[in-house]
Amino acid sequence: MAIFNVHIANGLFMSNNGYEFALSLLAISIALAISGAGRVSLDQWLAGKTR
Repeated sequence: MAIFNVHIANGLFMSNNGYEFALSLLAISIALAISGAGRVSLDQWLAGKTR
């Protein structure tokens, strides 16, 4: 929501307080939600400790 409510009018680049950084955080969050954290993640380590 911050991308659309705050940053979209300022353009893409961070130097103008744009949405470049927020968009990259969104992309990373979506990628992690889809693929998971992976083999070296904390939840995998904890799951291995409980088994």
